[in-house]
Amino acid sequence: MTASQIAHDVARGLEIKKQQKTLAAELKAIESRLEQAGLEGDQIPLQEEDREGRQFLAVSADRIVPVVFESDQIIASFKPDSEIHKAIAAQAGQHFPAFYSDSRSFDRVPKDGQAFRRAAREILGTAAPAFINACLQRDKGGIPKSRTVIAWDNARDVV
Repeated sequence: MTASQIAHDVARGLEIKKQQKTLAAELKAIESRLEQAGLEGDQIPLQEEDREGRQFLAVSADRIVPVVFESDQIIASFKPDSEIHKAIAAQAGQHFPAFYSDSRSFDRVPKDGQAFRRAAREILGTAAPAFINACLQRDKGGIPKSRTVIAWDNARDVV
């Protein structure tokens, strides 16, 4: 790529990011108004007979957008041995595994990879490189995964 092409892509990318933020804010306001209209308007049953909830049909000149009010949400996950776990398991009895699987996981404590590596060096010293290597995400071939980030939010003026 030429310097001119890069400059054009940077300028256009920044403009797109700006438009996305503006449009996201506008969409959020629209969705809020449609939700309010749905709460105040006539609601009808959902089309799917096995789903619980109601819907409001928001109509434009040529389109209809359902505003769906789903019934109470089913808990997707909970901590092992919590009060919720005990209550659900007591109700389900032997059928508990048909509804929930025990998928205990460990969540990284440092906020990002840089903080993780810094903590590993401080805490583990010379053992840090081997530990960090063990913690790397790998693809099917065992190659450490990486990602590319275009840091639009970190753009600044040319001086």
